[in-house]
Amino acid sequence: MNKKILFFVAAFMLVANVAKAQDEDDNYIFTHLGAGLSLGLDGIGVEVAAPCTPYLGIRAGISFIPKINIKNINFDYTRKGIDGKGKVDAAFKKIDGKLLFDAYPFGNKYSFHVTAGLFIGNNDLATAQVWEDSEAPFDGYVIPESNNPNNYVVEAGPSSASNKSIKARVKYNVVKPYVGIGFGRMVPKPNKRVGVSCDIGVQFHGKPSLQAYSWEGKKYLDVTAGDIKSLLDEKGSTIDDVYKYKDKFIVWPVINIRITGRIF
Repeated sequence: MNKKILFFVAAFMLVANVAKAQDEDDNYIFTHLGAGLSLGLDGIGVEVAAPCTPYLGIRAGISFIPKINIKNINFDYTRKGIDGKGKVDAAFKKIDGKLLFDAYPFGNKYSFHVTAGLFIGNNDLATAQVWEDSEAPFDGYVIPESNNPNNYVVEAGPSSASNKSIKARVKYNVVKPYVGIGFGRMVPKPNKRVGVSCDIGVQFHGKPSLQAYSWEGKKYLDVTAGDIKSLLDEKGSTIDDVYKYKDKFIVWPVINIRITGRIF
């Protein structure tokens, strides 16, 4: 994925340079190129940008949130009437390539812009591994296949380990459409070398799904709240609440500030 994103950005810069050579007399179409560094809820970003007309600009780049590891989250559970204390190790990461189009309704007069485009990146937003308590161990095959309840395909494992575990992940769409608004220009005007811009908007990443890893099948499978409750003998509403809020989390907010510079 990282090599594809870098190739995408390099291709954008090549097209901009070729267009500049061909349209040297044109005041707008790819006659300037800028670059920027951003920081915000979408992480750390690096972009290149070029103006197309006084009313339209194009930019491409990457944004990422470095991997965050969270260790030793303790929780209580009950399995077959025996109380146990489990442990969760979790990780979070996010990286996207992006292609965005900035529309300036007021042309060169004001720097307000409306943005639309795509973020394309990883689809495993978070991963976790749940470790059992040896006093209240997980059963071997516990989560039934969705289209065949009698066929148990996702198991707590590996069975050879002294303490078995469940691997899970939150998965969402690879392609995430984006819309937003902002202030500032991605390529500073010719009389300036450095500028500041900001954006606010949302990525539409779709409804996330929760998946558990099948140690036997060597792949992730979708699981439901009922599957998890059958594993932990969960009687309360905690897991139902998790699923309820998960289904409402269909967008990723984007608020960032950017330092931009004009290359030529």
